[in-house]
Amino acid sequence: MKILIRLLIISKHQVVKNNLGIFISVPARLLRTRLSLMVTFSAMSGYLLTGSSHIGDLIFLATGVFFMAAGTSALNQVQEYRLDARMKRTLGRPIPSGEISIRKSLLIASVLIFGGTLFLSSNGWLPMALGLTNILFYNLIYTPLKTRSWLAIVPGALVGAVPPLIGWTSAGYELFHPRILFVASFVFLWQIPHFWMLMIKYGKEYELAGFSSISKILNQRQIKSVTFGWAVITSLFLMMFPLFGIILSQTELGFFIAINLMFITLFYRLLFKGNIIKTIGKAFILINTFALVVFLFLVINALVP
Repeated sequence: MKILIRLLIISKHQVVKNNLGIFISVPARLLRTRLSLMVTFSAMSGYLLTGSSHIGDLIFLATGVFFMAAGTSALNQVQEYRLDARMKRTLGRPIPSGEISIRKSLLIASVLIFGGTLFLSSNGWLPMALGLTNILFYNLIYTPLKTRSWLAIVPGALVGAVPPLIGWTSAGYELFHPRILFVASFVFLWQIPHFWMLMIKYGKEYELAGFSSISKILNQRQIKSVTFGWAVITSLFLMMFPLFGIILSQTELGFFIAINLMFITLFYRLLFKGNIIKTIGKAFILINTFALVVFLFLVINALVP
């Protein structure tokens, strides 16, 4: 249990004491704490969308999902450390830089995944099963497929759509409820532009490292157009909320339409105006902020009568 508690402390370097009393230095980059926290927020949003707010369930959910996400990231870096060593973007990651060994990384990943499984099992077998299935899908299907096909983005996006389902089922609700399927579908659609924006900026670097990239078949301008088109599809999908049983007042509907229009307008400017190398970071911030606003809007709508 000391291992699990200590791993909650997020800093530049995290220290974990194993059962033998040996201290292991854990670089936060191995756990990809920002991404793991985003996954955790996504799962918690799925829980809150049910209208439930039991603090115990939320704590077990958040801890379990964070541990699983961090463990999955550590395991992914073990799988790809040779490829990471070939790219300037990932050369500084803990394993290729020699900051931590493969053996220690595997130990940390195993402890985290085991701990996450225990925490999620407290909320039921279904959240636990979803979490474990997502790890298998990410590390055994998505990760190997990245070097074989640019269509690996599809299973990759599916993995990202599961955390809201984990949160929803942690509250005891059925897996295929229309409301949570709406949210999971949005998360799936929202992630695709992330992959393509990376290809706009790092496509050639990914190719040289051995990853399959859409930049092999499309030029930068075409990738921009596809990315923007997908963002429009995502925005239009959000307007289909009545089909999923979500009811909004006229004021809420006006706000929902406004944030979608603002997102599309700003996203277009960032993709097609100015130097894409300088604006791609801003585009990432914009698309993540948009998702955050949508999540908060839906959660507030579910919690406030």
